Amino acid sequence: MKCYLVQRSSQTLDWCQDRAMVVIAEDVLHAERCARVNSANFRKVKLSDLSITEVDMNREHVVLIDNVGA
Repeated sequence: MKCYLVQRSSQTLDWCQDRAMVVIAEDVLHAERCARVNSANFRKVKLSDLSITEVDMNREHVVLIDNVGA
């Protein structure tokens, strides 16, 4: 399993919508699907408006997840 940061493009955000999440998944395709299933704000977003980045688990860092407007 790998860790992915899935983010929505800031141009498609409205007030109080999910913008980013960390997903533990087998690969990029499963990370995208998991994000879409678990957040109504990610369901109908075009693939071009999603950014999926693998998080390197071999170095120390922080992944900040936020909710716009909350």
